[in-house]
Amino acid sequence: HVAWLNFHGLDDTKSIEELCHKLEIDKLTNENIHTSTRRPKIEEYPKYVFFQIKSALPTEKNDNLLNQEQISFILGSNYLISFQEKAADHFSDVRDRIVKARGKIRSKGPDFLLFRMLEAIIDNYFEVLESITEKIDRIDERIHSKNNKLIFKQIEIEKRKLIELRKIVLPIRDITIQLESSESIFLDKANFRYFSNLKSSCASALEEIDGRKQILEGLTNLYYAVQGQRMNEIMKV
Repeated sequence: HVAWLNFHGLDDTKSIEELCHKLEIDKLTNENIHTSTRRPKIEEYPKYVFFQIKSALPTEKNDNLLNQEQISFILGSNYLISFQEKAADHFSDVRDRIVKARGKIRSKGPDFLLFRMLEAIIDNYFEVLESITEKIDRIDERIHSKNNKLIFKQIEIEKRKLIELRKIVLPIRDITIQLESSESIFLDKANFRYFSNLKSSCASALEEIDGRKQILEGLTNLYYAVQGQRMNEIMKV
């Protein structure tokens, strides 16, 4: 069987330490679970594989920053452990697949479960992009209105979110490339094509991010053009 254990929050350090000791998880890995990631990379050990990524979810209406957190994964021969910094449900679809035995998830190994979890995280990136796109559309509608003093600030906020999202997506793309070409015994070569699909999804997300940034730059130029036109009308009067 395959065991999946998910931690919501990292406050219970004693339980995490006991679990790591029982599964013979290296002390350095235990420390890394509690520290902010550097450049994400896959660390291969004799009994498991470890790596960290950052997730992102759509923000609240008045939030100027992305709702993001670090998630760590430990992949063993018959188990997968995930550590979330806070209680955020990224994996509801994965749980539904397990409970209802949808697809191949119950007949495959823990590496396929890992694929489904990474897929869910990448799907969240597209939800963030959709949320930003809706805000861009609202900015576009209001840019010609006279009461648009806050529009430039809103444009800069959405630009900042896109820059943050790009910094999050790039590392997970690199992780999928490493997973796709890994020679680890914990990754079935038959599943490499799934990680290749994740790499393509990350590339699509990066393209969309760059596209949204270009739209915002165009809106910035339009904003200045509208302001200049109004100033000319005032001078004429």
